[in-house]
Amino acid sequence: MCERELNLRQALIEALLLIVAAIILGVAYSFVTNQGFFAKTQSVHSVTDANIEMIPLAMAKDFFESNNVLFIDSRHEFDYQAGHIRGAVNVALKMFDTHLTRLNKISKDKLLIVYCDGAECNSSIELAVKLMESGFTNVKVFFGGWQEWSSAKLPIEK
Repeated sequence: MCERELNLRQALIEALLLIVAAIILGVAYSFVTNQGFFAKTQSVHSVTDANIEMIPLAMAKDFFESNNVLFIDSRHEFDYQAGHIRGAVNVALKMFDTHLTRLNKISKDKLLIVYCDGAECNSSIELAVKLMESGFTNVKVFFGGWQEWSSAKLPIEK
């Protein structure tokens, strides 16, 4: 073999090793962070079993105007601080256990409407399931969430 062929062969072997290493690192990262193929998702079956009602913007607005509801923002605290439905409390899904003591002071039959960013965000559904599992009996999800509420220019706080 000539030197040129050896160099080309060496370059191909190195490129193949880099690709294999990248795949292994990608799979390992996905496994460690529970993302991609290894993501732990909320099963639709348990949401159906929990019998959680999804409500549209008009109904969320009517409940808001009744002043007999607690809106729960399931987004990260940073997003909540940037803007949220007026009077909503922040219970970020990942911090649910931390807020459980505060939540247990609320009547179990109080109307709770959980929301997050909007249709691309499922944390409201997952939080609603956790609330139902914790004994709350009147939980609804406003699936249009922050995006739909703020776009409609309804009352917000920052």
